[in-house]
Amino acid sequence: MKKVLITGGSGMIGKYLSEKLVEKNYTVCWLSQNKKITHEKTKIYFWDIQSKTIDLQAFENTQYVVHLAGANIAQKRWTNEFKREILNSRIESTDLLIRTIIDNKLPIKKLVGASAVGYYGMKNDEKIYTEDDNPGDDFLAHVCALWEEAYRPLVVHHIPTAILRIGLVLSHTGGIYTKLKPLFQIGLGSALGNGKQYMPWIHIDDLCNMIIFLLENENIQGIFNAVSDEYISNYKFSKKMAESFHAPFFLPNIPEFILKMIFGEQYQLLVTGLKTSNEKIKRAGFQFRFSTLEDALHDLKEKLNT
Repeated sequence: MKKVLITGGSGMIGKYLSEKLVEKNYTVCWLSQNKKITHEKTKIYFWDIQSKTIDLQAFENTQYVVHLAGANIAQKRWTNEFKREILNSRIESTDLLIRTIIDNKLPIKKLVGASAVGYYGMKNDEKIYTEDDNPGDDFLAHVCALWEEAYRPLVVHHIPTAILRIGLVLSHTGGIYTKLKPLFQIGLGSALGNGKQYMPWIHIDDLCNMIIFLLENENIQGIFNAVSDEYISNYKFSKKMAESFHAPFFLPNIPEFILKMIFGEQYQLLVTGLKTSNEKIKRAGFQFRFSTLEDALHDLKEKLNT
């Protein structure tokens, strides 16, 4: 039986991915820093990123690794301390994981690692961004660029590697969809800022299927944007959210200055967004299940009702 080790397995993506892998008869285990965490379908091993220790038993008979660990950037306001945590949680965990694999000559067949579309920068324009574009010049772009650079030793040591620049993940189990749902259900949803910023989204089902696709195709390597086909503005996204609940959509946009007062520097996440291409992963052979927001929202609503 094939074995997959997941870091960040207790997060929204990690849990959903674990369920899918178990359904496909993979053995799944997690690396976690939380010694109180439990999960009935996975064995959990522990690592301590600060002390740079890791339980090597986690790698016994492990063929595949999925690296999702990192502090949630939307968890709280971006103080200088939290910005350091955002950066360090990604770079230091990646360094420890990769150094462990290389130093112990572990026979990993493929590693799939996370990055984010924030690589291209928190800005607004009409350009369609591809994997060949340069990083932006803001905080998140800097984090993503360093994060992706941290994977480089794997490539140097000829360990098959794929990195996903993940967009806004839509899931019925958490994330932005469940945060917005209560407001939009009762007709209190609205667009943010001028509403023209793009929202490169992906349904969690497509994201997890993409990770499995990359694990099972060891020859497909490199960096891929993990976003849907659709280029949709925040205004249209918000309107379709309201329509999915058969709720009215009439409130004015929330002004940018109010968002800045509430969220501080983090408000940029809400008022910026770019068109991001998924052509590269499709050329590699991956097929999306959810290409339109209407289909994705319908599926999420159905899952909530089951």
